[in-house]
Amino acid sequence: MQTGNNHSFRRWSFLVFGAIAFLWALFNFSAVGSILDTVMLIFRPFIIGGILALILNIPSNYFERSFLKNKKLHNKPSLVRALSLVLSLIMILAAAALIILIVVPQVVNVVKMLIANIPYYQEQLNELVEKPENSGQIDLSGIQDSLNLEETKDALMERLPGLVNTILESAYGIVGIVTDIFLALVFSFYLIAGKSKLKERSKRFARIFLPKHAETIIHAGKLGVTQFQNFVSAQFIEAIILGALCALGLFVLRIPYAAAIGVLVGVTALIPVVGAFVGILIGAMLIAAASPSKVILFVVFLLILQQMEGNLIYPRVVGNKVGLPGMWVLVAIIVGGGLCGVAGMLLGVPIGSVIYILINERMEINAGSVIKKAQAASAAKQMVGQKKQEK
Repeated sequence: MQTGNNHSFRRWSFLVFGAIAFLWALFNFSAVGSILDTVMLIFRPFIIGGILALILNIPSNYFERSFLKNKKLHNKPSLVRALSLVLSLIMILAAAALIILIVVPQVVNVVKMLIANIPYYQEQLNELVEKPENSGQIDLSGIQDSLNLEETKDALMERLPGLVNTILESAYGIVGIVTDIFLALVFSFYLIAGKSKLKERSKRFARIFLPKHAETIIHAGKLGVTQFQNFVSAQFIEAIILGALCALGLFVLRIPYAAAIGVLVGVTALIPVVGAFVGILIGAMLIAAASPSKVILFVVFLLILQQMEGNLIYPRVVGNKVGLPGMWVLVAIIVGGGLCGVAGMLLGVPIGSVIYILINERMEINAGSVIKKAQAASAAKQMVGQKKQEK
């Protein structure tokens, strides 16, 4: 009796403290947001490192399986893992280098073209200003006032301290980002190198400290890793499809820089839903420098392609890979993006798919138990009926 009372007291205490904490967080939302931002800033390298480890683990697992088929390497798992990780890095760096080699030369050509055309632009501007019909419409006094060197110098001197602070803050931010990326890479290497021990220790921790829910937590963790890797694989497949369709369409429409823009759109499409719109903006700038008359055609074509990709290709490719219906893929992306921005878009689908699978498994278990109970009840009724007939 005493044990039941203690259990009830602990449960009600937990509910009361939970309600108090929720109300405090609700009325101190800015303070909670500041605390969460600080925590995320501290743990950002480890979060990025964990995501990188999951991504690198996809090609690394493939190389490991291939190497372990070799009898000479079969009994050397540490060497196999190290070789697999190095090959995965080389493959990713090679893909990045290929993308840079395709896109950067085109951008350089556009910049050179713009620089070479500066005299032409200057001539067109002079003609516009000097035309008699524009003499009454263009007020040159304002332009002359704005080019007053003394006033410009004084204004620059007044804003110099703020400009220096902005530059220093930007430099500090860049150094912080580079440091975070370096720490994330190192952390991801450690995670992949010691993934077997990490799995075993995580299982032991769950079974010792959370014995009642340990198996559920372990199962959810396995599902989470599998679904995230499936999602990343599907993202790459979908990005390749979109980039190839974009390049093919631009080639057919005779729009310049078809290959470079196709690669660019494919790379930016790795950011779910909104990424390709970044590709539209950059692609339009490239095309505007070479053939301004075709910018509108490019934008219309890519918007149509984006609608097809977002509503037909993406939900099917990603949904089939992660086992989530197309409608719920879109819901997961929208909800995740609304809560956590781009990171929420990336993690929304794998988290949503894990929740979807766990709910379905629980429903199947409950349905099975209901069916068994119904069958048992039916069998009991039949036995009672038989006994009545025997009497």
